[in-house]
Amino acid sequence: MIFQSEKPIIQIAYAVEDVRQAAQIWSEKFNVGPFYVNEHIPLANSYVRGTPEPFDHSSAYGWKENLMIELICDHAQKLSPSKVSPEKPFSGIHHVAWIAPNFEAECHALENQDCVQVLWAQNGSDTGMKLAWFDPQNGMNHFYEIYEDTDDIREFYAFLSGKAKNWDGRNPVRDMSG
Repeated sequence: MIFQSEKPIIQIAYAVEDVRQAAQIWSEKFNVGPFYVNEHIPLANSYVRGTPEPFDHSSAYGWKENLMIELICDHAQKLSPSKVSPEKPFSGIHHVAWIAPNFEAECHALENQDCVQVLWAQNGSDTGMKLAWFDPQNGMNHFYEIYEDTDDIREFYAFLSGKAKNWDGRNPVRDMSG
């Protein structure tokens, strides 16, 4: 069964090996940008498949029309929607995401639809925004990601959307800090 949600999908993420290179390609081929790169994103209280352990990833974030495009690199290849090998890392759609007005209730709703939680973490610190990834186990071959509804996540999406609307095509790949 495919999960049915009343929440709009606001992000589609693609697994890549090099977020900067992928952002440059997406910018050139699809006129998406600018992309903002965040390397080795700090997460607190991360649980990978229910076990407390760090999850090291980097992402490039861009915007097209009404959708965030995330290019994500799982540095240790711990969480892939499909089987991978070191010789052939996973590529393709990694997850779709939405903001959950009630994070805990959304987690339970997904679990009740036989989705398996593969990542739970907080962004940056113990008080950071909660996020979770779920494997729908239904042939979709990608995860679902849900965000806790916070001012920070809404401001980040507004920031990216605003930058994309005013983008002149120059400097397509930027650091989050700059």
